[in-house]
Amino acid sequence: MLNTNRRSRLRLLAATVAATAALAGLTACGSDDDSGDAGAKPVLRVGVQKDGVRAVLDKAGLLDDLPYEIEWAEFTAGPPIVEAASADQIDVAWVGSAPPIFGAASDANFKIIAQVQERDQQENSILVPAGSDITEVADLAGKKIAVGKGTSAHGLLLQALKRNGLSLDDVEPNYLAPADGLAAFTSGEVDAWAVWDPFVTQVVEQNDAVAITGGAPDEQGVQFEIASTKSLEEPETRESIRHFVNLLKEAWVWAIDHSDEWGDGWAAESGLSPDVTRIVAKNKAADFGPVTDETIASEQALADAFFEAGELPKQIDFASIVEPGLID
Repeated sequence: MLNTNRRSRLRLLAATVAATAALAGLTACGSDDDSGDAGAKPVLRVGVQKDGVRAVLDKAGLLDDLPYEIEWAEFTAGPPIVEAASADQIDVAWVGSAPPIFGAASDANFKIIAQVQERDQQENSILVPAGSDITEVADLAGKKIAVGKGTSAHGLLLQALKRNGLSLDDVEPNYLAPADGLAAFTSGEVDAWAVWDPFVTQVVEQNDAVAITGGAPDEQGVQFEIASTKSLEEPETRESIRHFVNLLKEAWVWAIDHSDEWGDGWAAESGLSPDVTRIVAKNKAADFGPVTDETIASEQALADAFFEAGELPKQIDFASIVEPGLID
């Protein structure tokens, strides 16, 4: 039998343990109510490439005091961005003219919410090395061409070949991401490279590459802001997306008169030379706005051309992936 003193000590220990547990429970409850999570800002997940988006927003002073926190995710090109939006891994992002077409053909869950019209009407170029015997698109017959599958450069290549009486079957496409395309092009593994800026300017300035075509009539220089369908269905996230897209519109107005500042920020962000990014920033003046009927028609024509070339599993209705009302 326990003696009286030992029983007293055990009672005191039990009471202390119980009090400590009760206090811990109260603290935990207080944490649920008062931890600060209730007042935390929502998070907006933004997909980017080496496109200078972060830099232009930062340099324009538009990233201060936002009603949400931005979580940036960097991708190599537009197609994986569309896939990420469809999988609800990002909320909003900027892509070129072709990735939405390929996304729609694979039933990806995203919408186009704004268009970006480059004033020079040129997204891409087809490049050849200095001294190449390829001087025009017709000379590409039988040649190896690096290009990102499903990218805007893929669209330019398709349309440029078609205009010159050729098809993708008449050339040897090497479907490569930009970094691999650059390596293949500069090492001579391919004869030409279809790609977008800043990579065009990079190899022109640093490797004396020559552009044999680009822009109209084979492309219109239209790019898009897309958003995850699931994100658009959540009211708070939808409002954050609306706010962000209109910030981009404001940033690009600022960039027109501050291209050098943007270019320097772009260089710091991407690791590219300021000599490259300053040129691109000056050339890439653009206007944000709602998707126009003219753009829908030109994108539908591009989608039909991809389908006819056997590059898509099915035809798409481009207008069906456009959601209006999120940009002023």
